Amino acid sequence: MGGVIHMEELDIEVGLKLKKLREEKGYSMREVGERIGIDHSYVGKIEKGKIPSLNTLKRLCNLYDISVSSLFGDEVEKPKPLKDIGVEWMTFIDKMEKRELSPKEIEDIMEALKALKKL
Repeated sequence: MGGVIHMEELDIEVGLKLKKLREEKGYSMREVGERIGIDHSYVGKIEKGKIPSLNTLKRLCNLYDISVSSLFGDEVEKPKPLKDIGVEWMTFIDKMEKRELSPKEIEDIMEALKALKKL
């Protein structure tokens, strides 16, 4: 069957991702339930593979600072060093890519600016 995921497996995988995210944030199930307005026992059921409504799923994702699509593998998780860079740098990188500037071109611009400052 190579590569085919049964729906039950996907439900469990999503639940495990949500559990991992909750633990990474240091939240208890009770805390998550209180923050998004559901019973804490339902948080446990979700983490075991019971897929909630899209509304509840969205609230969980907002709480964990992730997109809903990332739960289904549509986004690559950023490696730890990239997570540590911060939003400002990630925004800067996006802007430079949109302007089609490579890291080398940015370095060259910086060197040129340094040279101009010395004049």
